[in-house]
Parts: sequence; C-alpha cells; structure tokens
Amino acid sequence: MEVLFVGKEWRFRNELKKELFRYINYDKIEYINSFDISFKPDEDTLIVTNSQTYPLVTRIISTILNQNPVIKDNQLVPENAKYSKNSFLVKIEGFEINVILLENDVPEIFIITPEYELINIFNMDKDTAKMLIEPILSPRKIDYILIENEGSFLELYTEPLDNKIKKEILNAIPFIIFGNIFKHIIKHLPPKKITFAESCTGGLIASTLTKYSGSSDVFDGSVVTYANRIKHEWLGVSMDTLNRYGAVSEQTVKEMLLGAIEISKANYAIAVSGIAGPTGGTPNKPVGTVYIGVANEKELKVELHHFKGDRNYIQYQAMMNGIRMFINFSKLYSKDID
Repeated sequence: MEVLFVGKEWRFRNELKKELFRYINYDKIEYINSFDISFKPDEDTLIVTNSQTYPLVTRIISTILNQNPVIKDNQLVPENAKYSKNSFLVKIEGFEINVILLENDVPEIFIITPEYELINIFNMDKDTAKMLIEPILSPRKIDYILIENEGSFLELYTEPLDNKIKKEILNAIPFIIFGNIFKHIIKHLPPKKITFAESCTGGLIASTLTKYSGSSDVFDGSVVTYANRIKHEWLGVSMDTLNRYGAVSEQTVKEMLLGAIEISKANYAIAVSGIAGPTGGTPNKPVGTVYIGVANEKELKVELHHFKGDRNYIQYQAMMNGIRMFINFSKLYSKDID
C-alpha cells in the first residue's frame, strides 16, 4: 500500500504521522504539494490530507469517479463513497483509495492492514537494540520496523508474536514494555498513584492517561499551573525562585514536583514547564526549551530539552519524554508476558 501525503504542513506533524503508521502496513510513502486530475493509482493508496487539502482532493476524486461531491454528516465525500468521520473509501481502476483528514486524531482507516506487535525499548540505542533483536526475529523470517520516537526511546513494530518469542526478547532486552505504555502504567502501577504538574503541556499528560479505562486506579488528579501566580499559590513554588530563575527553569520544575506530591499525596509526579511557542522565546530560552521532571517521596530528577517543531509537536514531545523519564525512574518495565 502507498501512503500519499498531500499538502505543505507535514514537516513537523511527526506525532500524528507516527500514530498513523501504527495502524497501517505500507511499502511506499510520498509527499506532494498538489493533487490533480491526473492521479492514477497502481496499488491500494491511503491519501492523507489536512483541512486545506481535503476539499480539493475530495472534489478531484469525485471528478475521476464521475460522481458528485456531496455533504454527508457535515463532511464532503463522493456521493457513492463508503465513509465515516474524516475518512472515505472509493475504488479507482480496481484499487482501494482511502482518503482521510488527519488533523488531531487518526480517523477510521478502511483499508485493512495486518495487526502488529508493539514493543517499547528503553535505555538503549537503535544499533544495540537491532543487534539483540536480529538473532531472534531474522531466523524466523519476521520483518520488523525499529524507530526512535518522540520520547527518546525505541518502538519495535512486528507482526503479532507468540509468547515464546516475546520471552526471548524480554530475556535479551530487560528494559521493555509490551504494547501501549499508558495501558501498561494503568495495569502495573497500582496500588501506587501518579500525579502531574503541567504548564506548557496544558494538561496533555493527564488527558492522554485518562483516555484509557482503569486510569482512576493510578490517577486521582493533577494541576495545570500556567501562570506564575498559580504555580506559587497552588504548588508552593516560591516567588523568589520564579523571579530569580523564571518559570522555565530547573529550580521551578523541582518545586512543582514537590508541590504536586504534597497536595496530591501521590507516590510519583511528573512536572513540565517550557516554551511551546510560537511566541514567548528569548535568546537564552528559545521556543522549544522545556524542563521535565519526575519525582517520588524521596528523590527527583529534571532534564532540559530543546525540542523542534510546532506548538502541538513540542507539547507532544514533552509528554512522551516525561513518560519515558517516569518509566525509567520507577523501573516499571515488563517483568513477564501478560
């Protein structure tokens, strides 16, 4: 299957693209700025559009099919297309063409692709991980994709694996988590709890965790402290710290961590403060400067990051690095096969 990205805005949308690639199995990717009536597929194709390119692509596909573009459930689709929200499926010259509008979430994808196995690998560079994985998967002729994600850890994608192979991987690489990391936290952290003190991420970490059933077992609540006054009044960050070092600083994040644990009585906290942009940067602290910390009742750790990309992508990178820090800090790796 070919994946065709239409438009000029995909450079810094990697978080969405990688989320999309978790659902599909592709053999070719192409980026084009324009789309016209000359489109002729030579295989099943997923056409990925944004809000600017979706209407044009839909009208051109309708013209190729000799169909009228019509409004159904508040979206434009070819009149005879199979569709759901932000996604429609048609056939052109015998090939399935699935057009999706990729904005904030991955919509339903009609082109059926194989299930996959996701294994998250921590504390290891890509070359080392490949060296350990190859002897397990290659003799079995199991293809895989190994990528470094936004959280600075690795993701291994393969076909579904049986428990024997999973155990071999676990024995070779002990710092791993099978499957969705947030679901893993929900399943394996109890009876301990986690809380968040978020500034530039605006509640993204809490929102993402609570998308999953059972999150109340590990999460009672957290705070979004955007303004300095709220950091001071809610989390107890001293005004001296804020005035001397600024809200985006290691010192402030340390005090945010301590305040979050104090008010929530949680066992762990993640805190984030940074400049997500596109404004607010300075020569000393440009856009993308983010401090991320993790703590328990006895110790804490803070990292400084300089992320690239648009506002949403910087926020996403901050969240994923916070989760990576928490996994390593708590050592909440997979101990066995669930």
